[in-house]
Amino acid sequence: MALNLADNVHKRVSEDCTMHAETQTEMHAETHAATMCKEPRSSSRDTASASPFSPVVRRWRNRESGVEALRIIAMVMIVAYHSCWNGTAVHNVALGSSAFDLWALSLSPLGKTGVAIFFLISAWYLCEREAPTFRSSLRKACYLELEVLMYNIILFAEYRILVPNALLSVDDIVGNLFPISSNALWYATAYIMFLLLYPFVTAALRAIGPSMHARLALVMFAVWGIAYGLTRYATWEFPTWSFIYFIYLYILLSYYRWYLREITPSTAWLMVAAGCLIFVVHIASCVLAFRYTGNHSYTNIDHLFLTGEGKLPVLLVAFGLVSLAVRCHRHIIGINAVASAMFGVYVLHENAVLRNLLWSEMFPLEQVRTWRAPIAMLIAVIACIVVFGTIIDILRQLLFAMTIDKHYNTWFDAVYDWLCSCEVAQWLRASLQPVKGIMHDVHDTEGRAS
Repeated sequence: MALNLADNVHKRVSEDCTMHAETQTEMHAETHAATMCKEPRSSSRDTASASPFSPVVRRWRNRESGVEALRIIAMVMIVAYHSCWNGTAVHNVALGSSAFDLWALSLSPLGKTGVAIFFLISAWYLCEREAPTFRSSLRKACYLELEVLMYNIILFAEYRILVPNALLSVDDIVGNLFPISSNALWYATAYIMFLLLYPFVTAALRAIGPSMHARLALVMFAVWGIAYGLTRYATWEFPTWSFIYFIYLYILLSYYRWYLREITPSTAWLMVAAGCLIFVVHIASCVLAFRYTGNHSYTNIDHLFLTGEGKLPVLLVAFGLVSLAVRCHRHIIGINAVASAMFGVYVLHENAVLRNLLWSEMFPLEQVRTWRAPIAMLIAVIACIVVFGTIIDILRQLLFAMTIDKHYNTWFDAVYDWLCSCEVAQWLRASLQPVKGIMHDVHDTEGRAS
């Protein structure tokens, strides 16, 4: 088996691979989904070009800057949300009605809205693919795993060197060594699961046709968009940090992309305004309830239920902003380069070790509230995290361009083909051959013939 695998690798290295490099993640993989749909597959990996950085620059140049600018905004929203609410969750901080507390409460819708924007940007372009294959989805998922694993191992090793006596829990160690399977980075885990199911979901939705697709979308929106999206009832709540939420969003968005007319800009702005108005009224009512009762539970994140995952105002704002951003077709390489690094910002500031270091030791919310200008200082912290993560991930992209990207497609295809041709795969293929359906078709044919 090892010899066969080596032969496959050797053969594929000698070939001129014609595959496009846009298999990075979303927040990277999803960023590149747009260009994958719009450009022929060129060899930005497995390339023999003079400059190893030219594929990276080409990816930056070809992206839609309107969408990429929205991606940057979404990441800033997510980091801002984590800056306050990670602290309240860890330290059980009770927010009140001071200026800083009101500012922290105003950040509560940003996290889930930013996540929805990230995924909808990816899904917007994934919908354009007529017949996505499992191989291409698995290729992107494996590349995403490589990026996450590299970041986590390096960060974990550096932390152990810099703080050798630090006490780490078993969860922290497992989360750094197995970030995807341990769900340490829930977005990456959920997105990988979606990628693995995406070809089958797409094929099923196209097979049922527009009529059944419309009914499915209406039923799901009635249950999760209205009954769950506007109430506190947990009966229909999405499993915590689950890929099922992404499938739900993809079903809704794919029907809109495949069968409906594009909404007008005024309608999109109306959706954004309606979602923001619901947020303002909801947060204001919670603050007023706290001021009149003195009960801090009204300003707890659990009570701010309309800012949660999949809630109606979250979807209104996210879908409205994405539908506006995709109308901008300018190509500004600076914006695109920064946006390509947003996944690095996410991985860095949500790493199990750095998350505790940032929000429990360096900037705990209870301490930040006592600073002279806490809002300005926290804004500066958010900006520093985004800038630092951007620089690190751009360097990571350049490093990958000189190393992994050169032969990633070759290695992946060799391993994939070997796995598909091994004895276990052949046995599974033979064992899973349909029998009942075939016999049913044979009987139907015989009946019609007689």
